[in-house]
Amino acid sequence: MHALDILWQNEGMLSEHEIQAAAKALLAAAPAGSRVVLFGSFARGAQRPDSDLDFLVIEPAVKDRFAETHRLRRAVEAAFGDTVQPVDIIVTDEARYLRSKDTPNTLAFEAATSGRTYG
Repeated sequence: MHALDILWQNEGMLSEHEIQAAAKALLAAAPAGSRVVLFGSFARGAQRPDSDLDFLVIEPAVKDRFAETHRLRRAVEAAFGDTVQPVDIIVTDEARYLRSKDTPNTLAFEAATSGRTYG
């Protein structure tokens, strides 16, 4: 996982509006048919001021996950400019997600069981 720093004006604690704005920026940049899932501490309501946003982007197909993660990160940077709040963006394809979503202790399982889906 790679962290991206995004500027939030509220001393490190994100509002629901800001979380939704980040998810919408990812959805707008992702291919048609993609979903964005917020998982981790923000999805569970257990965030702290130093918590990051964790997003799983599920795309219909992905040729190069590293390149796609980088592309999505740039899109979020363009939407929000200079920043402070870290964001982790993980990209997977639908087939890989479906194979893992019912397997405990996987990121897909956490996203499927406690995540908040956008798109």
